Formats: sequence, C-alpha cells, structure tokens
Amino acid sequence: MEATGNSEILLVYLIGTIGMLLLAGGLFFFFIAYQKRLLLKQLELNRVVQNQQEEIIKNTIQSQENERKRIARDLHDEVGAMLSVVKLTVGRIEKKTEEGKAKELATETKTYLDDVILQVRRISRSLLPPSLEKLGLYFALEELASWVNKSDQLIIECWKSGEQFRFDSKQELAVFRIVQELVNNAIKHAEASRISINIRFAKQLVAVVVGDDGKGFLLEEKMQTGLGLRNLESRSEMANAKFKMKSSPGKGTRAIIILQANE
Repeated sequence: MEATGNSEILLVYLIGTIGMLLLAGGLFFFFIAYQKRLLLKQLELNRVVQNQQEEIIKNTIQSQENERKRIARDLHDEVGAMLSVVKLTVGRIEKKTEEGKAKELATETKTYLDDVILQVRRISRSLLPPSLEKLGLYFALEELASWVNKSDQLIIECWKSGEQFRFDSKQELAVFRIVQELVNNAIKHAEASRISINIRFAKQLVAVVVGDDGKGFLLEEKMQTGLGLRNLESRSEMANAKFKMKSSPGKGTRAIIILQANE
C-alpha cells in the first residue's frame, strides 16, 4: 500500500516536472519569437528611416543643382554683363580724363573690375561648367584642374586613357560633382599638396580615379558621421554608378567612380 503511494507521488512529481519543463520551453520559445518580431520591426523601421534619409538627400542634391543652375545663369547673364558695362564706362572715363590722378584711379578701377569679372566667371564655371555641356566630362575635369592650379594652393594632374565619348548629361554632371567634391575635400580637409584625376573611357564604361597625398582619415568613422560621404554615395546612386573610397591616416585618400554609360 505504501509502495503504491510512493509511486503515485513520484508520478505526480514526474508529471509536474515535465509540465514545468514544457511551460519553461514554451516561455523560452515565446520570448525568442517575440524578440525576433521586435528585431524584424526594428530592421523594417531602420529601412524606412534609411530610405527616407536617402530620399531627403537626393531631393536636397536636386534642389542644390537647380539653385546652382539659376545662380550660374544670373552671374553670367546679369552680373557679368553689368560688370562688363561698368568696365566699358570706366574705360571711357579713362580716355577722356586729362588729370593724372583721376586717370590713374580709372586705370586702377579697371584692373579691379578685371579681377572681379574673372572671379565671377570662375564661380559661374564652378557652379555649372559650360565645358561639361559643350565638350564633355574630361574637358570639364581638365578645366577644373586648371582653375585650381592657378590658385597655387596645390598641384592637380588630370589625364585620360581611351577615346572620350559623350553620355547622359545627368550622369556626366553627377560624376563631375563627385570629383569636384573630392577635390574640395582634399583642399579643405586633407591638407594635400598633390591630387591626381585619371579618367578612362572603354566600351561605354567610364572609370574615374581621384587620389591625393593628404593626411587621410579613418573611413569607418567618416561613413558614420560624414554627411559629405553620404552625398557622394547618393550622387553615385543617382547616376547608377559604383563608388568606392579607400583612406587611412597618413596615407592619403583614393576614390573610384565606375559607371556603365547610358547613351
């Protein structure tokens, strides 16, 4: 009788233990499933936020391009024309002036106007280089290098391989802006003394390599905090181009843009 009672107690314990284990297992799997759902929702939210950020960046870039075009036209058509008229007027005053001091002042004013007109042209070309539309990507990059070299801040070497061909104007502009931004970064932040721009044309494939001998940086940190690098990536995506950058402290920076050109 006593043995039967012990058996029943053991059976109850066994059933209870199994029940607790099943309950614990159920709670564990419920927790795992709940965590998985939370993770999936967080990933979905991150994707939405990232897509929104990318859309904001793309819209910002497009707005910047529209504003650059407007300012470039205003500088060239209005400000440049007005400065040229003022220069002609000063020239007439210079010719009619007999007094030495006034004539000297008029000549000096013409010199200042020449400098201002040159700066207006430089800014206008930087905003929207006419050579890009008329002659193509390589000539626009060569002109960019020429303008920077005139400043005597550093040396830019620009060369190409293969025969240049024209492709979609938006792609050309996007690639030019990427190179322009890389050059500006090298001048402002990298403390570089030399920049190289190498562009290669081959069977509707365009590759541009930009390198500098500046101080470099930790790429992982910049990718997390640098809005400029995200802009470069967004411009690349808008042009359907591949963009890669390599940099490390003390070893300069090297970036490459590769795209399959659309005719």
